[in-house]
Formats: sequence, C-alpha cells, structure tokens
Amino acid sequence: MIYATALLVNGQVIDTSRSINTWMLKHNYTRFEDVPLDTNTHELQHDHNPAYLQGFSYESVGILGHGLNHVDFMRRADPSVFLFGRAWDPYLKTADRTVFFNTKTPFTRLSYSTIPVKDWKEETIELMHTQNASPYTNFGIDFNILGGKPLYTNQETKTIRAGLFLSHAKNRYSIFGTFYYNDFKTLQDNGGIANRDSFLMGAKDNFWEYEVNLLNARSHYRNLTLFTTQKYNLAERQFSTDSLGNTTSKGKTLSISYQLAAGQQFKKYYDEVDSLLSPVYSNYYYLTDIARDSAVQQNISSVLQLILGDPDYDKISARIYAGHEFKRFGMLSPVSVVDSLAPDTVISQYHTEYFNDVFLGLHLAGPTTGVWDWVIDGKYYLLGYNQNNFNLNTTFSRELGGKTDLGLRGSFELARPHYFTMRYSSSFFKWDNDFSSMLRIKGEAFVQSHELEMDLRIGAAFISDYIYWDTLAMPRAYDKDLLVLSAQMSKHFKVSGYNSDNRLLIQYSTAKEVLNLPFAAIYSSNYWKQSLFKGALVADFGFDVYLTTKYHASGYMPATGVFNLQDKTEIGMYPFVDVFFAFRIKSTRLFASYNNVLQSVAFAGNEFFTAEPYPMKPRHFRLGLVWYFYD
Repeated sequence: MIYATALLVNGQVIDTSRSINTWMLKHNYTRFEDVPLDTNTHELQHDHNPAYLQGFSYESVGILGHGLNHVDFMRRADPSVFLFGRAWDPYLKTADRTVFFNTKTPFTRLSYSTIPVKDWKEETIELMHTQNASPYTNFGIDFNILGGKPLYTNQETKTIRAGLFLSHAKNRYSIFGTFYYNDFKTLQDNGGIANRDSFLMGAKDNFWEYEVNLLNARSHYRNLTLFTTQKYNLAERQFSTDSLGNTTSKGKTLSISYQLAAGQQFKKYYDEVDSLLSPVYSNYYYLTDIARDSAVQQNISSVLQLILGDPDYDKISARIYAGHEFKRFGMLSPVSVVDSLAPDTVISQYHTEYFNDVFLGLHLAGPTTGVWDWVIDGKYYLLGYNQNNFNLNTTFSRELGGKTDLGLRGSFELARPHYFTMRYSSSFFKWDNDFSSMLRIKGEAFVQSHELEMDLRIGAAFISDYIYWDTLAMPRAYDKDLLVLSAQMSKHFKVSGYNSDNRLLIQYSTAKEVLNLPFAAIYSSNYWKQSLFKGALVADFGFDVYLTTKYHASGYMPATGVFNLQDKTEIGMYPFVDVFFAFRIKSTRLFASYNNVLQSVAFAGNEFFTAEPYPMKPRHFRLGLVWYFYD
C-alpha cells in the first residue's frame, strides 16, 4: 500500500524529500489540499467503473459508458451544467477532480477488466503515468477506454477519457494545467425493453431476444476542456528560528492568481423514423425519415484573484476576484419553409446565440490550524445570461479530540435555468420557456472521522421554482416550494480479519409528483482480509449488496439524454449481490467477481432495473487486474 501526502511550506513549496506527493486544488484552485493515494485491494471490484468515485447509488441505463443519474439528490449536476451532458457527468475527467503529483521516480498505474463472454462483454483499459521533469515540475497522462458490447439488442457503447496534467510550484510561483478529452459514443441505443412484463416472466431463452423500443438510434456526447491556473506571491510571511529552535513569523502573504479555461461540449443524436413512430417519442417535426439533432455549448472564461493572508497561519484570510465568461450556444433545428414547388417543406437550420457573463466574488477563511475552521464564499453575476444570479457557500467546522470533525455547511443560490432548458428545437422536441430563476437553500450538519472511519451527514434543501422533466421528457416549472430532507451515513467496522463497509442514504421529498426519490438506498461490503507469507500476499474475500426501497425511478429519453419522471412502474427492493475475491502480490492487484447472483431466484426474479425500462445485467463474471510501477 502506498500512502502519499503533500506537505506545503508557506502554501507554495513542495516537500521534495518525500518519495511522492499527491494533492488536489481547492478554494477556487488557489490552495493545495493533500489527498491519500491508496493502493489497497478493497473495492478493486468497482475499479472498472469511474462513476463509483462520485457516488455509490445511480439510476442507470444498464451498460458501462451510458447515462447515469445520481439517486442522491444532493449530488446531482448543477443546473448550470450542459443539459445534454448531465447524464455523463459522473464519468467526466475535470480539473477539479484532478490529483496532481510530485514524485522522485516515475509512477505508473495500468488496469484492465473484462466480462469474459464471447458474444457480449464490457471492457475497461486505463493507463496513468506521471513523472517529474525537475524537483518542482511534474507532468502526467491519463488514458481510459470503456466499452460495452451488446447483451440486449441494439445496446453498445464506446468511451474514451484521456487527458494531460502538469504542475510546477517553487518559491513564489506555481502553475497547474489540465487538458481533458471525454468522448462518449452510444453506437446503439435501444430505448429500453419494449415489453417489461415478458422480461419479468423470463419468457425468452436468451436476453438478446427481447424486443426493444429503438432499432436505429445512436448518440455522441463529447466534452473538451483546457484549464490553467497560476499564482504568484507578491509578498510572503517571514519565518525565523532562534537558537532554541523556536520559530516565529511576521508579515502577511499577498498573492495574485489568474485562471484561464476553455471548453466545448456537444451532443448529437441520430435515428431513422418510419411511418409508425416509436412509443419513446410523442412528436416528430421533420418530413423526412432521418432524424439528425445536434446541440453545442462553448465557453472561454478568465478569473483574476487577489489573495491577502494565508489560512494556515492567519486568523482571517481574504480573496477577492472578478471574472468574465464568453458563452456560445448552438443547435440544429427544424424550420418550416414556404415553397411553391414543395409546400410544407421542413428543413434543418442552425441557430446560434452568444453571451458575455461578468461576475465578482469574495472569499473569507479562518485558520486551518485553529479550533474553528471556517470558509465563506460568495459570487454575484453583474452581466450576461446569468445576470443577477448569485451564490453564497459557507462551512464551519471544529476538530474534537484530534480525531473527529464536527461542522455545518450551507449554500444560498439563485440560478437561472440552463439555456437549453429555456429554449430548444430538434427532431422530437420543441420548447420555448420563460422560467424564473431557481432559488435553492441547502444546509447540512456533519460529523467526520478518518481515524474512526465514519461519516454522518444530515441535510435539507429548500427549492423554489424547481425545474423538472415530466413524463414526456419536457421541462416544467413547479409552482410550489419543494423541500428535500436527507441523511447519509458511512461506517467501516472491523473485527479481526472481518471487515464491513456500510453506506446508508435516506431521503424524503415533499413533492413526489415532481421529484420521486427512494426513501433509502443501502450499500454494504462484507469481506475477510487475510495477510499471508509475511505480508507478501494480501487477500480479500466477500460480497457486496446494494438495494433501494421501492419508488417510481426515472425514465430516460435517448434523444436528449435526460432522465425524466415516469409514473407507471415502481422499481426497488431488488438485492444486487456480488461475490468477489481480490488479492495483492507486491505491486499487482487482481480480482474476480460474480455479479447479480440472485438473478432469477424466486424472491428476486428478473426485476434488476434501476431506471425504466432499462434492465441491468443478469448474472455474470468480471475479471480484472491493476499494476503499479514505482521504482
């Protein structure tokens, strides 16, 4: 097992005496915060799916690399996120999810997993390599392919997640940069099982014999981002040590930071429409039998920040910032044309709109080394599409006994719905809305302890003018106030070699007609860990179980990639049980798992759905291995 930490002096200098340092950028990319690099064997069986890094409970289309929707409402994508890419957000490689390295020798991680079935399978390949160019300069590459080949008719995906990252931090100056290419191709999109009752009864001998709703649909979502942030200390706190070894300091740290980000996202959808419209759709706006839709969002943003003080030493540190963001939205839309030769002709036409957003922000923070650790951050939009939007985020925490953090966090936000939520036109959907900005007030109390391996959170969210997607996958505004209550608990228990990792999510929505959530989602991993041959081999053997209580889980609209309300079928109380074996030999980790073992068992049957009408996979094996190279 490798544990790595980043030890920072004066907030900028890397401790080059350590073999490996790892950290992430927080506080709007102005601070290093160390993160552990854990190469243990536990949860290796989940390594094939990067979405597990963002949560444990999803509504899923049922194949790796396709759409996901957080069951946990508090984790769902922000309304400002590109509408047609939200279903892929848990997979994305982004700057704020990047782990930066500083390492004395090159570090490489190589992994592979597969479902070893001839006719259908899922495969994952990932390579991450990083090394230093100098004691203070590091660069790395991260490359990942996810693929799913058909089990159910017309369901196939191919995903490429690739990126570069670099960092340099020495003395007064630091720079960090990332470039990420996230490409999700749904080569075949079947719209789900056509006859759910037949599927539940097990009427067919083979799963690929069940009829599906779409035969020729496919989609493509791509997310490209380039990001860089630089920081320079104009003045620094001075440290001195006397002959007795006592260290004192004087003065203030004054820094300037500049960030530049550019990105492009697009979603394309293709289908062939015959005289009988699929039940997936309610309308079709072209006269031809070929549907080609596309929507794009492009943005370039820059942020300048002035930072006074250092939260590691000062009672109060402050950061003021200003930013500009250029946004472009475009879509291919059907337009009616009056033509004497071809009356009622409908052609496709590209529509584009531009916005320039300008915002100001203020950030205040208390000392991280004090009894209380607190942060207040606020941002207000002066101009642009998001004019008059604002958000305020606060966190207050206190460390108890050196083991446990106890605290409160909250947010107050007014956010205009995404551009494509307001207006959109395509082959199957048209809307032109004038929704009010959505007011969201969130609060959460938490107790966290790394030493006790425990995390407890109790929260509430009040939302006014909530935007939801109705049973026809159209956007609607709820004309009443909405309240969501939630509680989360995770705890690791250990007795001798027996281990049990448990996560519980409880949620309650006051308006199930627009937001339907399961009352509870439960995940429990129970395993025996054994060290053999003087620690040369470490093995885990056990089982995972996951289920939710019954509720009207979301449907999924392939044409837009949106998860929407459905009121026909309740889903839940199906126990997904996986048996796994994993072991570590030096720098190699291997696992084998037998998944969904209760499929077709009398009390479980074929009700292995998490979204309607998309079944998950039946019983199957999965094999995988991970190599670490660090010499």
